[in-house]
Amino acid sequence: MVIDGRKGLIVFRPGTGWSDEPPNDALMLAGSFRPLHRAHRALLTAGWEVTGKRLTRCFEISIQNVEKPEIASSEVEARLGQFRCEDDIVVITKAATFVEKARLIPGTTFAIGYDTAVRLFDDRFYEGATDESPTLAVLRELKELGSGFVIGGRHDEDGDFKTFHDLTIPRGLESLFLEIPEWKFSDPISSTQLRRSDETP
Repeated sequence: MVIDGRKGLIVFRPGTGWSDEPPNDALMLAGSFRPLHRAHRALLTAGWEVTGKRLTRCFEISIQNVEKPEIASSEVEARLGQFRCEDDIVVITKAATFVEKARLIPGTTFAIGYDTAVRLFDDRFYEGATDESPTLAVLRELKELGSGFVIGGRHDEDGDFKTFHDLTIPRGLESLFLEIPEWKFSDPISSTQLRRSDETP
């Protein structure tokens, strides 16, 4: 399974197989899912509840990543094997950034954790943007595309729970973001922790 230059995305549903049709009104959780774990599903569910909208929950795996090597087709298929629920929807793209994903599926709402939200405001990921601030240019385009974010908090190394209120959000773009309260989502598990535990002798 390979996405070539002629297709921006393909969609896998365990219940029905492959298609070219992305979900409408999507609430998307993007990740590498190495491995998929309970916090991924919990974050997506909490984000869905917080929006108060009848959005279609889905996952997204990008073959390309701004910080990691491209994922081989065989590895993508292995990760897809983790999605076994009949109503799971997994979108496969080459969209490394959220704005690229939003261009493929305008109007998408993204469920993200605090750590990802911090990287969202990192100018070095938007070298091609033309603005006084690359981040501002990208956030404005996301707003124009009808996209937004629901953000789940995370405990830092000191045990403090960090939320989107700890981020510096540019004036006029606050409506792009919605908080998932701690009582609804605060699962400390991460894929990195799970990989490290598997590597422990």
